[in-house]
Amino acid sequence: MDQSVSQHVFSTPIDQQPGYSLRSLELAVQRAHEGHIRWQAECFERLSGVSLTGAEITLLLLIGEGSGSKSIKEMARITNRVDIPNIQYSLRKLASAGLTRKYGAGRSGVSYSLTEDGNRMAADMQAARNDLVRQAYPDLSGMSRELENALKVLEELAGIYGATDGTGRSSKQG
Repeated sequence: MDQSVSQHVFSTPIDQQPGYSLRSLELAVQRAHEGHIRWQAECFERLSGVSLTGAEITLLLLIGEGSGSKSIKEMARITNRVDIPNIQYSLRKLASAGLTRKYGAGRSGVSYSLTEDGNRMAADMQAARNDLVRQAYPDLSGMSRELENALKVLEELAGIYGATDGTGRSSKQG
């Protein structure tokens, strides 16, 4: 992170900056997101020789989590995306690269899972991320609690922003 940005943005305690602290958090989230997708794309290409976007890699990793099979509707909900045609395009690109396969037919019956190569790449990406975090934070004690708290705040904000009508007002208001 650019130290001049962090020193300027975070030099005054949050509780002394009403309104400004939320904007600072939003900017930090944006910087983290952009850095994360850039890291994902560069790391994936280095590991596999395949060029994918951060969003495509996110779908690949998501499909590999949990049950190992996801529908487009599940992926859209989990990633808070509404651009189904773009998700479909990304899934076709992952399939063309030999990383995913499609099961079922029709809108509600289609799900996607990882191929053997997809599973290997997902595992390689997870290992690379874990190595990166261990290098940056050799002592991870206590970080779990901080991450859980950050997750709660970010999930609340996602809900707030997701419930607006684009004007800043809640879409649930009459």
